[in-house]
Amino acid sequence: MSGPVVSRALRTRFETIRRAELARLEKKLRGLTADDRRSVEAITAEVIHAISRIPERTIDDDTPAHALEALIHLSALGREPAATQ
Repeated sequence: MSGPVVSRALRTRFETIRRAELARLEKKLRGLTADDRRSVEAITAEVIHAISRIPERTIDDDTPAHALEALIHLSALGREPAATQ
């Protein structure tokens, strides 16, 4: 995988985790109004955007292959995220 592909995969991974956590917390979020729910969605999406911007700014096509492989392994890219407790 190239640097930009890894960056996109990380963003996708983070977004998958965000959505899974919102689904997991559905019972706690039920009492929210539609506006509050949209706010939670927007805020969590912005957090994911901010987190994913870090590797996007630093990983490129010149990133050494061993560094990309380590990131792929540590982030478990290409595998389903572990269920969160």
